[in-house]
This record gives sequence, structure tokens and C-alpha cells, in this order.
Amino acid sequence: MDIEKIKETPIADFLSRLGFHPVKKRGAVLWYHAPYRGDKSPSFKLDTRKEKWFDFGMDEGGDIFTLAGKLIPSNDFIRQAQYIAETMKLPMPEVKGTEYLKDLPDEEPQFSNVEVLPLGHYALRQYLAERAIPFEVAARYCKEVHYDLRNKRYFAIGFPNDKGGYEVRNKFFKGCIAPKGTTFIRCGEQPSRGCNVFEGFFDFLSAVALGRAEGMDSLVLNSIIYLRKSTDLLSQYRHVHAYLDNDDAGKKAVQTLKDSLGEKVIDHTADYSGSKDLNEFLVKNQQNINNNQKTTNNESNINNEEGNQEDCGAGLHGSRRVLHRCLR
Repeated sequence: MDIEKIKETPIADFLSRLGFHPVKKRGAVLWYHAPYRGDKSPSFKLDTRKEKWFDFGMDEGGDIFTLAGKLIPSNDFIRQAQYIAETMKLPMPEVKGTEYLKDLPDEEPQFSNVEVLPLGHYALRQYLAERAIPFEVAARYCKEVHYDLRNKRYFAIGFPNDKGGYEVRNKFFKGCIAPKGTTFIRCGEQPSRGCNVFEGFFDFLSAVALGRAEGMDSLVLNSIIYLRKSTDLLSQYRHVHAYLDNDDAGKKAVQTLKDSLGEKVIDHTADYSGSKDLNEFLVKNQQNINNNQKTTNNESNINNEEGNQEDCGAGLHGSRRVLHRCLR
């Protein structure tokens, strides 16, 4: 098979093999949630006639090679072609000389002037609070990363991976400072009996906040594309606890684990039923706690006011000392 054959691979089939499926369809146009970042509404458009995609959230688009480059991430055309061939289970051609340069995609904007600091910025603390993550939990595993992107300076929460890159998140942006890879977190000097598996680091931080990660090693995939490559590591454990997304893609990912690892895989999505993922469950749970606290405080205030009124009544008819306490 040559490069032209790989180029003919339908993007929809490529995405389907990776576990991504269209949310809606209008003729030849398919709409997805962006496969390489988080979005609340589908902003990734695929024109199946032209075999071109466009991400309205990032204002970027291209063909199957540029999409593969976003997923890896890499601007190297050969690496993109290898990734497509590997995903589609196609033989990878041997490319000699500069044969592939004619199809080399335009260079993507790159992160530059990256500065890594201890986590602490007020805006990032506020964002963590919105995601119900205690600051002391995030500060244990994350950094504050400042960087230039498209000639502007930004900052975000940075979660390090094992290859030296960072997953970066703030309220308005989700991306990765290359190289991209998984993050393995060992709880002690020796491997634990079980290992937790999370798709993203906010789910991992949520598990820590909920006490689900104590005494157990954890693997944060940082992208579902690394799931198959992680089964060798996970096979060393007696139990594998999967905390993946509570949707079709998450269910398929769990099934992929079970196909490779068998009954040692424990699916925990039922623990946060009704929520898309573990972090959404934590946020909802925190909201319920806050609402209950408000109700309890209101009831307490009402009881105190009723008690004060009774004391006031007694004071008006007898004790000056009781009246003084009521007026305070």
C-alpha cells in the first residue's frame, strides 16, 4: 500500500476506529465532539464528500493527515501516515527520499517560551473550585504553565506526562504542550495490587478528592488513543479499575480493556451513573452538599430567631438581662 491509498481512508472510518462517532448528521456533513479536546457542544465538522474537517472551536481544519497530526500530536507527515496505517490496520509503506514532501501539511502554531511554576494563580484556583477540585489536591500533581501561542501570552494548569510534555487546561482552553503521552502515578515503591485508569487528569484529581485513588497506582491516558498501548502495563496488575467516560466511547474503551485483560477489569461507570464522567459527578455532588448546607443553615437561623423571640418575650415581662441579650 502507498501513501495515496492511506490518503483515501475515509475520515469517518478513521474516527470510528478510534471510538469517536458523529453526534448529528446533515446530508454529507457529520458533526462530532472534537476528538483531541473537550467541548460541550459538537464543534467538529466533517464533510464526507470533500474528506475535509474543520474545528470551529480552534478555527483549524484539514485532511486526514492533519487530523492525525492533531491526535498524536506531530507535524511529521510520516508519523501521521504511520499512525493512520496502524489505526486502520494497514501495512505501512516504505517512503524514500522526499517523496512525501508534496503533501506535507502547513506547520501548526507551536507553544513557545514555556515557563513552569508552582500552581497558585487566583484565576486557576477559581477554575479548580468550579470543577470541585481542592487546591491542595491539584497542587500535589499539577503545575502552573505560562506559554506563548499565536503571538499571545497565556497561562494554564499543567499536568505533566511521562514524556516531558504537559496537558494544559484553563477555563477557556484545552490542549497539550508536546510531546504527548500517558501519566503513570505510583502510590508506593512497589506496584499496588490494582491500578486505576482515567482518560483525563481532572477525573484523576476527582478520584483523589473522593478518596478513590488512595493506596493504588493510577494511569492517566491523557487521550483514549493510548488505551491499547497501555494494556501491557495494566496486565501486571491483579485488578484494573476503569473510571472512563459514561458514554458510548467510554463503554467501547472498557470493552477494549476487557477484550485484552479479561475479568480483572472492573467498570466503575455505574458509580457515577447520570454523569458524563467522574469530575461531573464530583461537581454535582459538591453542589448537593452546598445546597444541603444552605438548607441546614436556613433552618438553624429560623430556629435561632424563634428562640430569640421567646427570650425577648420573657425579658419584656421580667428580666432586663434577657432583653439586653435579645437586642444584641
